[in-house]
Amino acid sequence: MQSRLNLQQLSAFLTLADTGSFGDAAEALGVSQPALSRTIQQIEGKLGARLFDRDTRKLRLTPAGERLEPLARRLMNEYQEVFAEFDDFVAGRQGVVRIAAFPSVAALLLPSTIVSFRERQPDVRIQIWEDVGRPVHKAVLDGRADIGLSTPPPISSDLRYRPLLRDEVVLVCRNDDMLAHREEHDWSVFATRAFVILSPETGLRAMIDGAMEEAGVAAEPLFNCKQPTTIGSLVNAGLGISALSRLTLAQLDSPTLAYRKLRNPTVARSIGIVTHAARSLSPAARLFLKVLDAQAKLLAPSIDGQPQPGDVL
Repeated sequence: MQSRLNLQQLSAFLTLADTGSFGDAAEALGVSQPALSRTIQQIEGKLGARLFDRDTRKLRLTPAGERLEPLARRLMNEYQEVFAEFDDFVAGRQGVVRIAAFPSVAALLLPSTIVSFRERQPDVRIQIWEDVGRPVHKAVLDGRADIGLSTPPPISSDLRYRPLLRDEVVLVCRNDDMLAHREEHDWSVFATRAFVILSPETGLRAMIDGAMEEAGVAAEPLFNCKQPTTIGSLVNAGLGISALSRLTLAQLDSPTLAYRKLRNPTVARSIGIVTHAARSLSPAARLFLKVLDAQAKLLAPSIDGQPQPGDVL
């Protein structure tokens, strides 16, 4: 026997069991007493069992009614819990936000964003995956990440891009270096000094090589490094000068390093938000992006601002 009651029927049964009166139960449910009576008859017919004993004074549950009552309450509670959980998801109070990001962006922008976001949505889980360039784009394209924080993806891809920060390439030297006494330098400075540079497989290296070519500067790198922290250590040791992006430099947080503007040409990359054009973001991810935008606006002046003679990292 397939005995299935809908939520309206379960509610009618439990309300009548609680009140013990057709009149009171009908009033609580907002229906007429005859309508409630028909509903109970339909329930008993569907279940093939009498649920209430009736006398002139009060209704009482039969053994079948006593067995059904806890089951019906469990079903109603689970129904409420399921949709409460769904409501939390729709409101962005639950879920997972998966982020693929450049290490420089993850280090500088994500900590403050996550702290601010968790103050509002403490039950949302945040997952971070760090890499550079194409792997970040591919993570979003494959659905392993909801949001990418990187340079623009190829125009022909199925990804959307929205600029967030302008990340300028600057000269990096020790703050006691004579180069730190001037506000700006041409790229020709690298032709006369030992040059510490990022390794060729990095996207930033390609930008630096392009600037060198445009400026007509031939500089032979003394060291090729994959990690900006290694470059910072080498420059700190007095082994050369370097060119890094402002966003990358913020990871070093060194009181003995200074940065100065590079001109002729001025080189900058766009760092922004990458999402899939055909895939909707979860409510929690959309809320996270709002907090991310706010944090990026707070950070932008320190990234976009012009270096001054006294500025150090």
